[in-house]
Amino acid sequence: MRRVLLSSVLVASVSALTACDSTVGIGGDPNSAVYGHAEPAASPGAKDPAGDVVDFDAVSDMAAVGNVLAVRTADSLTVGGAQDFSADQAERVGVDESCGDLTASTSHFVLACGDKVLFIDPQNPSGPTELAVEEDAPITVAAQTSSGEVFVGSKDSNKIGLYKDGERDKTIKVEAGSDQLIAVPNTDGADGSAGADGVVRVLRDDSTIQSLDWEKHRAGGRLRVGQGVGLISGGEGAVVVAADTVGERVAIYTASDVIRLHQYGNTDGTPWATSWDSGRSLAWVTTTDNNLLQAFKVADGVPEAAGSLSTVADAQNVAVLEDGTVVAASATGDGLQFISDPSLKN
Repeated sequence: MRRVLLSSVLVASVSALTACDSTVGIGGDPNSAVYGHAEPAASPGAKDPAGDVVDFDAVSDMAAVGNVLAVRTADSLTVGGAQDFSADQAERVGVDESCGDLTASTSHFVLACGDKVLFIDPQNPSGPTELAVEEDAPITVAAQTSSGEVFVGSKDSNKIGLYKDGERDKTIKVEAGSDQLIAVPNTDGADGSAGADGVVRVLRDDSTIQSLDWEKHRAGGRLRVGQGVGLISGGEGAVVVAADTVGERVAIYTASDVIRLHQYGNTDGTPWATSWDSGRSLAWVTTTDNNLLQAFKVADGVPEAAGSLSTVADAQNVAVLEDGTVVAASATGDGLQFISDPSLKN
């Protein structure tokens, strides 16, 4: 397992940003080359996935608020608890196929839909509220902070729009478009008091991860995620978990003020989806080429493998419910997988 000091990682990341040819790598080392354009690896057929598997259509996105799950398919969003999905009683809401990324705030599911943002109440999903937006390009990403600010962006625009109280407030210019945009809960005080949420974006073309210095209405620090970023996820304490899909690693960041890389750990296989498990202090990562859900402890040094579970095929989304249930979702219709009491094996 590679052990990398934080200071050297930051230097390497900055060097990668300024290199003329990122495929050469730091100091000519091909193992540090940035390739970007990451995609999930194809899966073999599933063998004995852990927990309970519920039949479900191909899933393109998934998010959790408390113990309520929202599952996105091509033209719908299905919302409910684990028992609702098992009993086929989760509520299905139609959404336009052109809608983009799904995220979650402390109280709502948030869906970017071109010229508007949909806010779906976990307890009343059939009556979403809308925020009309005016941007240069149809929005494909959106996130809401715990204090209510809404950020929107697009893969095709270098501008992030900031909305407050239903009105457009500011424009934050970044270097290029955004494939993912998340808000990250932050406790910055020694007493655990809440600070302003971190807002973080990624662009897969060049494996960028960037925080927004949004209170000052400007872009923040920008780093590379290994050799090619997959999905990122956030959690309490401004933790950000990122899959280095091309480099076959998991990366742990914090975004309390500026994005900071803390730790890398090697995965067994090609990672894609991530989720932070605050109850267990674990980073969960799916590796789709071998149908595994891998857990990493991050308390000391480099992320330490804590065990793995077998998944459904093409588990390209993972989430953790408030009660600790881990959910993996197949992107090819192999089902929704609910693991209420993960029994990890090394």
